[in-house]
Amino acid sequence: MRRLDRYILRQFVLPFIVGALIFVIILLGDEARKLSAIIVGARVSPKLIALYLLYRAPQALVWSLPVGTLVGVAMTMTNLSRRLEAVAMRTAGVSFARISLPLILLGTLASGASFAVNEWLVPASNEASRQVFATITHSQPVVRQEYNQFFRDDQGRIFYIRQMNADTNELSEIAIWQRDATGRLTSITVARRATLHGAVWTLEQGYTVYLDAQGNIKEDERTEFARQPIKLHRALQHYYAEKRTPYEMTADELAHLAATLAQTGQPTHALRTHWHFKYAIPVACLVFALIAAPLADRYAHLGSFTGLTMAIVLVFLYNGVRSWGLALGLAGTVPPMPAAWAQNIIFGAIGLYLLLTRR
Repeated sequence: MRRLDRYILRQFVLPFIVGALIFVIILLGDEARKLSAIIVGARVSPKLIALYLLYRAPQALVWSLPVGTLVGVAMTMTNLSRRLEAVAMRTAGVSFARISLPLILLGTLASGASFAVNEWLVPASNEASRQVFATITHSQPVVRQEYNQFFRDDQGRIFYIRQMNADTNELSEIAIWQRDATGRLTSITVARRATLHGAVWTLEQGYTVYLDAQGNIKEDERTEFARQPIKLHRALQHYYAEKRTPYEMTADELAHLAATLAQTGQPTHALRTHWHFKYAIPVACLVFALIAAPLADRYAHLGSFTGLTMAIVLVFLYNGVRSWGLALGLAGTVPPMPAAWAQNIIFGAIGLYLLLTRR
């Protein structure tokens, strides 16, 4: 059986690599198209463009591993069936589920690899790509034009800013909630604006109130100020990290951001939907392995390219269900968990049924 497993794995490697690489190239090609629309007419070093695409590659790889798994499993099983090798294995007493086992295990490993890349490599590579992009566009604004923004820094402070003015690098109508190590709210600072002088942010025309253990304001400890320096750089760094698309944030960052918004009374269903998708997308590798193996074996007699054709159709159908789930989850029409996992549940259940009933 070990020899059989090794033989099947060798059949899988090449189509898996080719399928994943082709999809990476397609996704990076789309990134290049978007970049070209921004830098039209500008003189940009090809080295910078190549470096930007290199840093975007890990994000593309996360989406490409499921496609590579699907192509690898479909092509492997199609070839085994067309060459009658799968028939010989069954004649020798090996069940179809046992034949498919090494492919399913590879799908599981690919799911783990996809999640690991998404958690540990993508955030750093996206940060590097943002720096390269800033160099390409020659624009590194201190703040961006935004309104009614909530965010939290590494000290646990919660910030509200009514307006961020990108033209003047000024923040208007700021509120800061300070908590102690236990999470208890200890003070609230309010300021009319914050201005940047060199590398120092300064709050202007504000006051700070302090709260007791019961959450009541201590009126005798209220302090007012005309100008007060404040450390905002780290907070803004966290803010801009959180302003990246959810696809470029780790599951832990999404969870923390959702917790922050929940504390301030903001809706979190969109973030919780994206958080579930952080786990659901890598699991697509396993789901594709489950459904591609029995389908490719069943329809291998239609031709050598049945596996490839089937892979394209399955990607299209899976992505359609995923897109609908994401849209309904972000809109709040469907709870986050079923919205994110619907495609895996549907295709996984079909694949498991076909796998167990295939003789």
